[in-house]
Amino acid sequence: MKASTSDSRLIPFARLNPKTGARAVAELHQSIRRGMRGVKLHPRAEKFSPLEAEPLIDEIESERLPVFLHSSHELNCRPLAWERIFRRHRRIPFVLFHGAKDAFEEAIAVARRNRHVWIETSTLSYWRSGVILERLGASRVVFGSDLPYSHPAVERMKLDLLLSPSERKRVFSDNPKRILGE
Repeated sequence: MKASTSDSRLIPFARLNPKTGARAVAELHQSIRRGMRGVKLHPRAEKFSPLEAEPLIDEIESERLPVFLHSSHELNCRPLAWERIFRRHRRIPFVLFHGAKDAFEEAIAVARRNRHVWIETSTLSYWRSGVILERLGASRVVFGSDLPYSHPAVERMKLDLLLSPSERKRVFSDNPKRILGE
């Protein structure tokens, strides 16, 4: 069964738990057959380490899919904890969701060292989002909302206030297309 939607702007992703091993790999391939275009990993909720995620990421890389990674200042979610994985898997884009929250400076540093790492700024303050944009540039940031924790209109307004029209096009359209290989 193929994933379908009446809105072609909606792009399906699969949230996988690396701790389930072969079951996660099977779900990855089943999701690809159904039209999934990327993977979301949540090391805080599923309590896995970068090392535990690596076998699944090997498989994701063989499929050339982007990885959206929950990032924060918490154990197993810090960008520095994942940097070895980023360096080993340079053929796929990684997006650090929530800009690593209190570890946002760390996220900027890791993204600067790894050109295939992007930052998404949902749930971050206006000021932290501005620092990320100032230091990393709009060409490495993507829009996200993290509904229900933040409303898409709030996240959109924050970026609308911070970005020029050409930067908005990059963050809302061009960058996601690059991440998806379009």
